Amino acid sequence: MAQEFTAIHAVSLVLIGVLNLVLAVLVPRTRPKTDVLPLAVFLFGIALWTIPQGLLLVETDPSVGFVLAKTVDSGAVIMSTGLFQFAMAYAGRELRNRQLAVIYAVTGTWIVLTWTNPAHFLMHEPMQFTAVLLPVEAYQNPIYWFYVLYNWGLSGGGIYVFFLEYLDSRGSGVYHKQARLVVLAPLIPGVTNVLAHNGTTEINYSVWGFGATGILIAVALYRYRWLDLVPIARDNVIEGMRDGYLVVDDERRIVDRNPAARALLGDEKIVGQSVTGVLPESRRLLAGTTPELTITRDGTTVDATISTVRDERTEGVVLMLRDVTDQRRAEKRFQALIENVSDVVTVVDEDGTVTYVSPSVRSVLGYDPSDLVGESLFELVHADDRADAIDEFAGLVTYSNTEARFEYRVRHRDGSWLVFEGIAVDLLDNGIIDGVVINSRDVTDRIARERELERTNQRLDEFAGVISHDLQTPLGIAQTYAQFAERSSSEDDFQTLHDAHERMETMITNLLTMARTGTTLEEPSPVSIQSVAEEAWSGIWAREATLECDLEDGWTVPGDHDQLLHVFENLFRNAVEHNDSPITVRVAHIDDDPNQGFLVEDDGRGVSPENREIVFNRGHSTTEGGAGFGLAIVRDVVKAHGWQIAVRDRPDGGARFEVDLNSRSDPS
Repeated sequence: MAQEFTAIHAVSLVLIGVLNLVLAVLVPRTRPKTDVLPLAVFLFGIALWTIPQGLLLVETDPSVGFVLAKTVDSGAVIMSTGLFQFAMAYAGRELRNRQLAVIYAVTGTWIVLTWTNPAHFLMHEPMQFTAVLLPVEAYQNPIYWFYVLYNWGLSGGGIYVFFLEYLDSRGSGVYHKQARLVVLAPLIPGVTNVLAHNGTTEINYSVWGFGATGILIAVALYRYRWLDLVPIARDNVIEGMRDGYLVVDDERRIVDRNPAARALLGDEKIVGQSVTGVLPESRRLLAGTTPELTITRDGTTVDATISTVRDERTEGVVLMLRDVTDQRRAEKRFQALIENVSDVVTVVDEDGTVTYVSPSVRSVLGYDPSDLVGESLFELVHADDRADAIDEFAGLVTYSNTEARFEYRVRHRDGSWLVFEGIAVDLLDNGIIDGVVINSRDVTDRIARERELERTNQRLDEFAGVISHDLQTPLGIAQTYAQFAERSSSEDDFQTLHDAHERMETMITNLLTMARTGTTLEEPSPVSIQSVAEEAWSGIWAREATLECDLEDGWTVPGDHDQLLHVFENLFRNAVEHNDSPITVRVAHIDDDPNQGFLVEDDGRGVSPENREIVFNRGHSTTEGGAGFGLAIVRDVVKAHGWQIAVRDRPDGGARFEVDLNSRSDPS
């Protein structure tokens, strides 16, 4: 006689399904592990199996009943598949991708067959759906029993694996309780299902048994932190370690090893062998002569350490083997990068003493790294910048985990000064670095270009001012007297017009000269100062002026011929225009020493003390109508050559301009 079911039975089945469905959603979110996904599949299959069965108890429509019945069949095969896969993952016996593909392909085939049954009736004959839960055996074809055996086989295999893990669980604490719950969860509905099919019980209580499954899994998850604490420590920790280990007894025999050690040593049967035979290098470790050892074998680099283990019966050691091949390769790569970069990498201690400097210091500063190790870094810094560097460094090491950017002048081995830009990072608390790391580079050329650009922009601003202001005066005069001359034809008007044009031509020539001078020399060549001076004098209109050259025969300096020609033209013109004729201009060596430089002097009025500081400023002139660019051009050219020029009084009266070849000009 068929068992009558009530609405209570239907509601209870739906609630059981909902419970498992909620767990299927929560488990992957609260336990984000790959091996938890099969558990979610298992719980989802339970929901598909129980919820439609509850609805079938109250649903009589044949079409709806068909969909519910097929959902039940699909849920059963999904449930058993998820249970088996999860059991294998839980036990650390994960299936290969090919094996999983075969299992899920078979599962998918059963789902397709059960849904397409009306087309082939391979699974069972047509059924009638009533309010009574009908015995399913009366309607099945033989193929259906293969479907049942497949489900039972997967479920039984999963339960068996869980049972083995229960037996293997160590201790009586939380791990054992977890394992107990994990075995009971699928076992209860499995047993009730068997009892129903062999006729022991009239009702198949397995659908309610899965309510217990959901409850037990929830308790295991949230009471005993299932999947947070690994039940089988050895399989999931020791066996999965990337580091290898060998357990060696008091007779130096290997009594245990993990897969990592077997892979590192390349020997499957090392248990029972002498450790010194398998790993001869370990003798030093076993003898206690060294606490650690680096071993290289077949291209693999291993760091080996040893520790003692003992119990009440015996004593042995554990030999830990860490594969550091990738680490050593990375270290060598990093070292190669550091040693071949153009930047200088320096490490100093908290007192500023150099503990390491990269090889690039040879090409940048001319020092060998060993010359600087042990020396104070601040001794290389320019005296004018040293106080700021020390203060900056002190602030860096006082406030940890900070960095400092800097730009200081640093002494080259040849005595010259280079501008260094860099960044310093405090890694004194880093156990490996244990110092302040400074990465710096030579930016002397860049700074020079920037300053030259600033000077160029400044000249452009001055040119714009001259063009917009100073040129307007002679231009206005020319325009006015051109009108006067048209009406009066006066020779004086024409002369004034001619003078205005000449004035504008002179100013334009000076502007062009200034635009072409004052830059850093790219390729200086030997220049004869006497030849340049005579060439410049030939272009000066001075009938009552005389040039005297008292220079060493064949004396040359490295420079630019055309730019130096502007120097002498402007110095000669300055002497002629600012003095009454006759006048003598003399070119000679400073203190009669060719190595010191040269001078240009005249026997005129000289330069007053109040004008000596501003005589080289652009726009400064002591004559009416003067543009004030001549001596500014002289200063820029001399500075571009890296020399210095100064104006002084001649002992016998007159002005003297001295160009010192040894006093380097400030690049700014």
